[in-house]
Amino acid sequence: MNKQRLSPLIGAMLASFSFAASAQVPGPIKPAYEIPTGDIRNDDGPRGVYIQEGIALYPSIAASVGRDDNLFISNSNKKSSLFYKLAPGLKLQARGPMSVYTLDYFGTTARYDDSRADDYNDYHLGGTGELVFSSRIGLRLGLEYNQGHDARGSTDRGTSARPDVFHNGGGGALFAFGGNEARGRFEFEAGSFNKRYTNNRETTFASDRDTNSFAGRFFARFTPKTSFLFEARADKLDYTSPTSLADSKERHYLAGVTWDATAATSGTIKVGQIRKNFVTPSIQDFSGTGWDASVQWAPITYSRFGFYAVKDFAESTGVGDFILRKRYGANWTHDWNSRLSTIANIGRSNDDFINGGRNDSTDSIGFKVNYKVQRWLTVGGEYSNADRDSNISTFRYKRNIYTFTVGATL
Repeated sequence: MNKQRLSPLIGAMLASFSFAASAQVPGPIKPAYEIPTGDIRNDDGPRGVYIQEGIALYPSIAASVGRDDNLFISNSNKKSSLFYKLAPGLKLQARGPMSVYTLDYFGTTARYDDSRADDYNDYHLGGTGELVFSSRIGLRLGLEYNQGHDARGSTDRGTSARPDVFHNGGGGALFAFGGNEARGRFEFEAGSFNKRYTNNRETTFASDRDTNSFAGRFFARFTPKTSFLFEARADKLDYTSPTSLADSKERHYLAGVTWDATAATSGTIKVGQIRKNFVTPSIQDFSGTGWDASVQWAPITYSRFGFYAVKDFAESTGVGDFILRKRYGANWTHDWNSRLSTIANIGRSNDDFINGGRNDSTDSIGFKVNYKVQRWLTVGGEYSNADRDSNISTFRYKRNIYTFTVGATL
C-alpha cells in the first residue's frame, strides 16, 4: 500500500485527533486493545465506497416506527405515543501498513406524534487513530463529541417541559506494550471528558461535570487462550457548580481471568475492591466489593449466549449521595438461517441510593427479529419491557416499547 497516497488525509486526522476517545462501556477487557495485524474484510458485510487505495467510506441509514406506552417513565403520569426515528451513519476509514484512522458520525432524530415536546436530535462525532510501532507496541488515539438527552422521567431532577439536552466530549489515549499473544502484556489508559447541559438550567446546572480517568492493566498468559488480569483505575469527578457537594474520586482494584474460545466459551471475570471518596468531609465515603463479568457461550456456531454481572457506581441526579448499582443479564442470539436471526434478552438492575432512603429493582426483557432481505437491506421488529419496583411507590413503573425498523448499507 502506498504510504504517500495516504499521508495528506492521515496528517489532517492527526491534527484534529491528538487524543483518543475511549468512552467507558460495560463489558470484558480481553484485552481492551488488540494491536491491528492487517486489513480484515467481510465479504458479506457493508462494502463501502472505496475512494482510493486504503480509503473507504461506509454510509448507513435506518428508519423506525413504533409505540411507547409510557413515554414519561411514570407511575401516575402515563403517556402513550407513536414515534418515528431516522438514524443515518457515516464512517470514513483510511488504512496503511502500520496505521488505521477512522472518522465517524451517527445520528438519531426522533419525532413523537402525541408529544412533540419530547422530539430530539442526538448525534455522535468521533475520530480514532491506531498506530502500530511493532508487533509488541501499539497506540490508540482519538476524540469524540456527542449531543444527547435525558428523557423526561429518566432522572430525579424533577419534571421539565422538555427533555434535558447535553453535550459531552473529550479524548484519551491507550498504550499497549506486549504482543497480542505475549505471556505478559501491559495497557495504560488516560482520558478526559466533560458533560454540559444546555437547557432546563434551573435543574440541570448541578449535573455539569468534568471527568479525568487513568487506568493500568497487566495480563499474564498461562495458557495459549487464557490470562490472569490485574486492573487499577482512578476516576476524578469534578462538578462545575461552586455549591456542589458531589465532587469525588473513584478507585477500582480488580483481578480476575480472561479467556477466548476455550471449549466454546470466552469471557472476562474481574472481582475486587471499589472505593468512592468525596471531597466534602460531611459526605460518607464508600469502600466495598465490586465485580465485572461477561461470558459468551457458543454451543453451536449459529447459536450464541451471553451473560453479564456488574457492580459499580452511578451518579445521583437528586436522590442520595450516589447510586450503588448491580446489573445482571443474559441474551441469546440464534441464526435460524442465512437471512433470519433473533435476539432475546433478560436483565435486572438493583439500585441502592446511598443516604437517599430509596431502593429500586428493575426487570427488563426484550425480543428482536431481523430478516436480511438482501446483503445490504435488513428489516426487523423489536419488543422491550421494563418493570421497576421501588420501596417508594411513586418511583414504580411499567413500560412497553414496540419498534419496526428498516436498515440499509452499501
